[in-house]
Amino acid sequence: MSAFAAVLAALLSIGLLCARRIETALWFCGLQGMCAAVALGASGSGFAPAVLVLNAVAFPVVAWRVLADPALSAPSPRSWLLAAVLLVVAAAGFGSFGNGIASGITVVLLGLLLAAQGTTMIGLLSAQNGVVLVAAAIPDLPLTSVVAAAIPLLPAICLGHAWLRR
Repeated sequence: MSAFAAVLAALLSIGLLCARRIETALWFCGLQGMCAAVALGASGSGFAPAVLVLNAVAFPVVAWRVLADPALSAPSPRSWLLAAVLLVVAAAGFGSFGNGIASGITVVLLGLLLAAQGTTMIGLLSAQNGVVLVAAAIPDLPLTSVVAAAIPLLPAICLGHAWLRR
């Protein structure tokens, strides 16, 4: 179940690159957060409800209220090429570690690509969901590492910054 959730989250990252509206991108991030929570819950962690509340519900709703521009810029062909290269590198480089880790790293890399293109908060939330997927795929991860992976600190800082600038 966790491998399916991780692959679905990676597919939602591609959907994030295609999204043209903030609301659509935030829905995709919320669904990614749900996938991350399912993967974390399937690994036996008790922090899955926290990931569900923070990454799938609270952060997308607050970001939707704070972000004013309803449209996103269209990705350039160079961005699509870079995204394809990232997918191949993640699959080839991390595929031997399992689908969960490879998919999680793919989500992190595509989220960082999205953040570099100017959609910082949405890209960082997507990358955070990828970090949770990687944490869920690592067996016997210490509790402190799971807690650190579950809390979306960097996206929250960016969201706070946007709220203060508004």
